[in-house]
Amino acid sequence: MDSGPTVASVLRRGYTEFADLPAVVDVSGTTTTYAELGRDARLLVTGLRNQGARHGDRIVVLTKNRPECFTLDHALAIGGFVRVALSYRLHPKEIADIVADSGAHIVVVDGERVAEIAGAVGADVTLVNFDGDGPGVPYGSLFGGAEAEPAEVSPADIAWMPYTSGTSGRPKGVIHTHHSLLSIIRNVLVELPGLGDRDVLVHTAPLTHLSGYAMLAGFTRGARQIALGRFEPAEYLRVVQQHRATVLPLVPTMINMLLPVLEAGEADVSSVHTVLYGGSPIAPDRLARAIKLFGPVFVQSYGLTEMPWSSWLSKPDHVFDPDGELPARLGSAGRVSPFIEMRLVTPGGRLAEDGEEGEIQLRGDARMAGYWNLPDETAAAIRDGGWVATGDVGRMSEGYLHVVDRKKDMIVSGGFNVYPAEVENAIYTVPGVAEVAVVGIPDERWGETVHAVVVPRGGATVTRDEIDRACLGTIAAYKRPRSVEFVSELPKTGTGKIMRRAVKERYWQGRARLVNG
Repeated sequence: MDSGPTVASVLRRGYTEFADLPAVVDVSGTTTTYAELGRDARLLVTGLRNQGARHGDRIVVLTKNRPECFTLDHALAIGGFVRVALSYRLHPKEIADIVADSGAHIVVVDGERVAEIAGAVGADVTLVNFDGDGPGVPYGSLFGGAEAEPAEVSPADIAWMPYTSGTSGRPKGVIHTHHSLLSIIRNVLVELPGLGDRDVLVHTAPLTHLSGYAMLAGFTRGARQIALGRFEPAEYLRVVQQHRATVLPLVPTMINMLLPVLEAGEADVSSVHTVLYGGSPIAPDRLARAIKLFGPVFVQSYGLTEMPWSSWLSKPDHVFDPDGELPARLGSAGRVSPFIEMRLVTPGGRLAEDGEEGEIQLRGDARMAGYWNLPDETAAAIRDGGWVATGDVGRMSEGYLHVVDRKKDMIVSGGFNVYPAEVENAIYTVPGVAEVAVVGIPDERWGETVHAVVVPRGGATVTRDEIDRACLGTIAAYKRPRSVEFVSELPKTGTGKIMRRAVKERYWQGRARLVNG
């Protein structure tokens, strides 16, 4: 796969095809055209090369959404660098571990976090400080050289390497090449056929996750893009109204938080023709409320970091009779993308029949190339024939995929993934903890919240504050248990293994599925 389009070549084409159109709009009204974006990206490539970055080097990005993110993403692509974009809310230790694992020597970071990151990553890592104050190389100083010549990038080169955890809690770099990333963007564009140069995308969901793919799709069509660093419902809707936004990438928690403001009649969203949501399920009744407010403009996608955007619940799927029963498809993950193959495999290893549950396995050119430096984990995730084992349990009904459970016990809270093992590992550092099981429990606002069930050692006293301190000292704050329960014992298998699933089921009784939104 030595020739063919790349993310870099597609973005470069936009600098001339949409040259005079606005590409990036700051909330203050400052506009950057596509031609100016291309110029700034080439200048930034030179600045990064002057800091020692070379073709194929991993560059860690740690920032809230901000206009500079767009320029940086373009520079990483056309410079042949690898984008390692991390959740801004990760703990400094988690960030340092990923920097070391990826072999990155440059970290681009917001000023408000630069001091703590400097203390965590070591002196051999160059920090680029977006805001200029404090440690690190000021981001603005990287633009003083000449415009760089684009790197010679191959479709097989690594483009993005997001990190995901798993049952062990150890972060893994997920390798997406220029080819697989373009395949993902193609799948997005097929489901959003009207996306064009009159569209305005407002990104408040993290550009490191869901919004990042929508961003690339928008740039291929000449759309203009706005980045918001924090989500506050009233302010977000003010920006949507002011800029006549048309496409809103959101996670279900954000949709839930917008409902009271919209129902109070405090915003005009008539310009919006697409709300693209994913990251976790959404409760059908709340989705129905949102549809009444926005109209049938919703599009949902299901996937995983290893193979995003694999199934789609389309706009027509969101059309229903508001006076009748809610259609079952509103609780589904939609239909499988035409460019993705899917199968459901039962615990016995056979293909599930219609209506029968099985593990969701996916195959297609949007698949990751593997995990960074983890051949055994790659082999376990990518089965014979190229099938990716998702760890999710689903069933098909009338052509729609229903995700009913997570085989890997992952918790999705507010659109962020939390793996029980990494939280349990933190809690086990508390003296006096004998056993712990961490599970996701239903929550009306966040979809799920993290709950810890703890068994103290005989005679020991363990407090909630101790558990909080242990978690906040090693993992991101959003992974900290929002509730803690102390018990005398946990259910176990005959071999003594804690049955996390049995613990979880106590909190989900009476619900049709063990996931929530």
